[in-house]
Amino acid sequence: MTILGWQASYSSHERSRSGSFEHAPSDGVSQREATGTGSEDGVDSAPASAKAPGTGPAKYLNRMTVKAGDKIVLVPVRDILWIQSHGNLLQLHLHAASYEHRMTIKDIYRRLDPDQFLRVHRNALVNLDQVVDFDLPRYGNAFVHLRNGKALPISGTVRGVLRRRLLSQCYGSAVPTEPGIDRV
Repeated sequence: MTILGWQASYSSHERSRSGSFEHAPSDGVSQREATGTGSEDGVDSAPASAKAPGTGPAKYLNRMTVKAGDKIVLVPVRDILWIQSHGNLLQLHLHAASYEHRMTIKDIYRRLDPDQFLRVHRNALVNLDQVVDFDLPRYGNAFVHLRNGKALPISGTVRGVLRRRLLSQCYGSAVPTEPGIDRV
């Protein structure tokens, strides 16, 4: 389809959904391969040979797009301090701004790197690069303290798991490698 001189390309799934299916060349080569440009979804115009070797689709999000008024803002995931959930509405807290994004916390948590983000409560995720310390008393309320001074509560379930995980990492080097031999 050509609109004002711009050539749009669609995947076969999108073409069949819209009802305007364009037939591929009869020799078994797809239209994308015949022209040598674009990816299957019509977004990427770089040929496959120009891409860096070993780069496949990203496993986790690197950035998010959020709507702020009439603008669409690209937010690098590494800049997010913490994410708060209000049902299907997420509040992304950054150093200088805060944005709303419509998605469940369960869905966003699946798309974020678990080595970078931790779900500390049913309605909160924290960026571990922004964590100063964890206040994990045996009894009473537990909190995670962020670089910006914010303290977020940690649920009881997460507190037990986090305590065991952090202590196992802390004392992991003091565990003997062979029976009868103590490491210093």
